[in-house]
Amino acid sequence: MPLSRHLLWLGILPAVLMFLVLMFFFTSARLDDARRDLYNSGQLLADNLAPAVEYAVVSGNTQLLQQILEQSFERSRADWIRVEDVTGNVVGAVHRDEGEIGTRDGQSFSADILQFPLDMDAERSAGWFEPNYGFSSGAIRIGTVEVGVSEQVIASKQRDILWSSFIVGVALLVFTVLAVRRSLTSLVGPIHELSERVTALINGHYAENPVKRFNNTTEIVQLEENLNALARHMSSLQLSRDQTLAASETARERAESASKAKSEFLAVMSHELRTPLNGVLGMIELISEEGLSDQQRDYLNTAKRSTEDLLTVISDILDFSRMDRGKLALDFHDFDIREVIENCVATFRHSSEQQGLRLSLQFTGNWPAHTVVKGDAPRLRQVLAGLLDNAIKFTDEGSIAVQAEWHYLEDHCMVLQCTVRDSGTGIPSERMKEIFRTFEQLDSSDARQHGGTGIGLALVQKLVELMGGHIQVETDLGTGSAFRFELPFELDGDNDAEEPQHHPQETASETGSSRALVVEDNPVNQRVATALLTRLGFETDAVSNGKDALERVQSSQFDYSVILMDCQMPVMDGYEATRTIRDWEQKNGHRSVPIIALTADVLPGTENNCREAGMNDYLAKPVRMDKLRTVLSRWIRF
Repeated sequence: MPLSRHLLWLGILPAVLMFLVLMFFFTSARLDDARRDLYNSGQLLADNLAPAVEYAVVSGNTQLLQQILEQSFERSRADWIRVEDVTGNVVGAVHRDEGEIGTRDGQSFSADILQFPLDMDAERSAGWFEPNYGFSSGAIRIGTVEVGVSEQVIASKQRDILWSSFIVGVALLVFTVLAVRRSLTSLVGPIHELSERVTALINGHYAENPVKRFNNTTEIVQLEENLNALARHMSSLQLSRDQTLAASETARERAESASKAKSEFLAVMSHELRTPLNGVLGMIELISEEGLSDQQRDYLNTAKRSTEDLLTVISDILDFSRMDRGKLALDFHDFDIREVIENCVATFRHSSEQQGLRLSLQFTGNWPAHTVVKGDAPRLRQVLAGLLDNAIKFTDEGSIAVQAEWHYLEDHCMVLQCTVRDSGTGIPSERMKEIFRTFEQLDSSDARQHGGTGIGLALVQKLVELMGGHIQVETDLGTGSAFRFELPFELDGDNDAEEPQHHPQETASETGSSRALVVEDNPVNQRVATALLTRLGFETDAVSNGKDALERVQSSQFDYSVILMDCQMPVMDGYEATRTIRDWEQKNGHRSVPIIALTADVLPGTENNCREAGMNDYLAKPVRMDKLRTVLSRWIRF
């Protein structure tokens, strides 16, 4: 209900109540007064007629009596008048209509006709009448005058009073309503204008309006002045924001230009440097075939290793440049994963032996006879080589052990879990967050013991995440380090027969089949998570970014029991998508759907970041059946 109607009712209701109360009170009083006046006039007529008809009654002059009665009757509101003698005989009567007098409904009033004796006063002017004889023995009743008043007269008077009261009351009520409406117009009109001003401010129109001081209350004038002040403030903020946005846009364009120039520079320089370095390596190999002394051969080997290290650094820089531009694409072809691991470890065996380190390789788990998978073999070799190079660099004595495990997943997929463990110096716990940062080194002083560019582990982490896996480290200062990464791969057709057969478990909820949403940009991980949820009894949908997931949830077409949310995705990442979903649930009164984080980042603080964004739990990629079942059991019933 609008404010004008509220105020109109506030003005009219008291007026209506007062109208009803006063009309009832004054009408009742007028009706009583009218009845009393009618009765008093009837009795007064009877009292006045009694002495007037005395002579006519005593003398028996009926003509005079009738004349007196008719004259009095014409000027009265009586219905009938009659005169009776002392014996009860009617000696005179008048009435308004035909009918027997005294039979009509109404009120009658009577007065006795009295004959008073002559009183001779002693102080009379005629002194000749002596002695003083008095004739004042008392009044003698000689008849009765009766006056009748009809109820119709009383009712007619009452109707006149009621109609006149009603007309006056309605007129006053209409006048009150019109006065209230006029007052409301002068009050509500400025309020509507103020509301339009606020709407204009909300829509970004910050123009000031002149203050109307006439016909406005002090409060309205003050509100208009305050809105003008607010408009000025908002206008200044808008100008400041526009300037800030313009400066930010300029800075963003400069940053993008600088980043693009940097990436292009790194790409060009990397390619330009690789060409002469390849020439240097070729010349070193040619010289090595000549007859050389042991010392000369040692010099050439040292130069070759240094050139290869420099070439590795340049390749890493080129990969970073491609990642920054989003142009680092993964290959997808068949390769023998066991053979790749063995060859990669073998290439580092000589350098580890030269440093006095024992390098071992162990294959554990259910490795099949046919180990061909589909994926990017060079990038897998690059990840393992980066971890081995890091381990050899930071291990002065002891051993380096590589352990590779084969784990079957659902939907013709497997997970490689590979651990590179060393007995080196270890990493302080407070520096754990820094080891995967670009160009970050534990010892950045000029006197540091170990060299390097600081991009090896950062590149390893980015490659692992790009391939849909995750990497974690277990280390402590003085006890060595263990880097463990997991990568999902699709199986070749020949591996299907060797894959263990898993039977779907009846694990749907008590209320029927539940529905789950998988938000994952990596196709392999998406397929794996979808297959695992299907095995657990869920109807599963899958999208590749947070924006699509948000649209799915807000459409309310599906009542999802759980959402598996990847953290790093294009368009909209998992953190922003989760925060937006939680805000939407709170504003619309929807229940909070459990959101499980899927992430390849298992560094300290990542889980807290997920929970601060509104996620309920945390699951490292690639997804495993046992881990998934354990996490889901915390939030939904199986």
